[in-house]
Amino acid sequence: MFLQNKIVKLRALEPNDIDILYKWENNPDIWEVSYTLVPYSKYALAKYIAEESLKDIYESRQLRLVIENIETKKPVGLIDLFEFEPHDMRASVGISINDKNDRGKKFAQNALGLLIEYSFKHLHLNQLFVRIHNDNIPSINLFKGQNFEQCGLLKKWHLTSDGWKDEIQFQLINPEIIN
Repeated sequence: MFLQNKIVKLRALEPNDIDILYKWENNPDIWEVSYTLVPYSKYALAKYIAEESLKDIYESRQLRLVIENIETKKPVGLIDLFEFEPHDMRASVGISINDKNDRGKKFAQNALGLLIEYSFKHLHLNQLFVRIHNDNIPSINLFKGQNFEQCGLLKKWHLTSDGWKDEIQFQLINPEIIN
């Protein structure tokens, strides 16, 4: 399977993921980076899994995958392609390792590597991009470690409980696509 390696497997959301998705989406600790303002109901999440996750990325303009620990078969996070623009062959990336005990174990690094390969070799995207709060050093290092380059600074871009935060924009151009 091309969406897995020795550390993680990327897979589609399944109906039995509802409880963990409900827990993750309603964790206020990550709302700041996910731009979430209100909690999600189990009903809304179940409907999303049943309806939206069946759609092709060209129809829904997004792809959400579960990051699963290969060793334990336990879901540890989510990785997304969103703001997908097929004409311009680009998408934004979002990633979250939700349990603090699972962070620092290379799950995010491995998941991102698999997503990059899938995006460039299977979806034939020209580029991936990400916007990260300027104080989120672990995320900045994650994306820089996968050769994303800083391409912009959005000042006072996101209002948080701590005030306005700048966001740094990074992009990764597919090296195999020539003008």
